[in-house]
Amino acid sequence: MSKTFPTVGLFGSAPHAGMYISPALSLGVELLQVSNGTQEKLLSDAKKCDVVSFIGNSISPTIANKLEADGFTVRPSFAALSISTDAIDSKSDQDPSFCVMVARSPHGQATTWAPTEIVRSDKRWVMSVTPARYLTTALQEKVQQIALDFSAKIGAVGVIALEMSIKEQEAIIKNVEMHPHASGNWTVGGSITSQYEQHLRAILDLPLGEPSMSAKYVVTANIYCGDKPNMYRPYLHLMARTPALKFHQYKGLVNPGDLTGHITLAGDDVDAIIEEVRHAVEYMQGEIDE
Repeated sequence: MSKTFPTVGLFGSAPHAGMYISPALSLGVELLQVSNGTQEKLLSDAKKCDVVSFIGNSISPTIANKLEADGFTVRPSFAALSISTDAIDSKSDQDPSFCVMVARSPHGQATTWAPTEIVRSDKRWVMSVTPARYLTTALQEKVQQIALDFSAKIGAVGVIALEMSIKEQEAIIKNVEMHPHASGNWTVGGSITSQYEQHLRAILDLPLGEPSMSAKYVVTANIYCGDKPNMYRPYLHLMARTPALKFHQYKGLVNPGDLTGHITLAGDDVDAIIEEVRHAVEYMQGEIDE
């Protein structure tokens, strides 16, 4: 590395891009976040970085190929990005129902978190429940191993998200995202090591952190821009009602329907947790006022 503490280039845009800041500060790692630009601009920015990682799908993977050809360290590599898009089983018409997050380093150290149940409404991701309630212990272990094997097969480096479904007790990979994903946001506060810290560790080839859960269940829900004119004032009610709620605002777009943040709650009673999280989301989105 060129300095005592490296600079990580995060190329691309994602609503939760700011979630990398806290773990980077803790590790002393400098971040250069580049949401978009011409190829020349991206190449110029890459020169300021020790390693470049793509955090969303807004920048073409061919840029990764160009950066690698020019000698830059890109993780995950262009090869891994390309293979992942070709390896999906598109024959099944079942919707993805759970997600397994995996982290892998350049030297092959790998970890995985508990499988996460995905809840959708109107075709958008609204809530996750971890661990997935309908997966037996044996199935949880099986899908985690599938995810680990897949990440090794494609040579992934960093955190990747594998959305799967179960058909006749067999797991089908439906989609792969080669970067931290909304399905892993529960790890921020719900796991000993969050997906964002783990991604930084992985692409910098540092020893990976402990992925164990910090509670029996963790429920996370997305917040979408609704009718509330003030997204700060709801804290007065929600924090008093449920002090254990954790809020994460992305401070991005605020047009109706835009993803603006997420809420997390951990505990032992999964039904009670889900009820509290739903109340909080409905209150913040202006669907209820009590």
